[in-house]
Amino acid sequence: MRGIQSWGSIHQKGHVMSKRENEASKFRPSDRPLNDYEQEQKALRENLERLQAERLAREVAKSKDG
Repeated sequence: MRGIQSWGSIHQKGHVMSKRENEASKFRPSDRPLNDYEQEQKALRENLERLQAERLAREVAKSKDG
């Protein structure tokens, strides 16, 4: 099957996941609600992504001014 890799080939040291692989790794196969730990982890990940976006925006604005 083309496009399907074994677990070992994706999770090697130094492997950088593609956007598709990264999105696939976030997939939740069940319909059960998130438990407390999963909710906290999701909130932390979203907060980290927000902070990174804000930092990038500040750096771009600074480079335009400077």
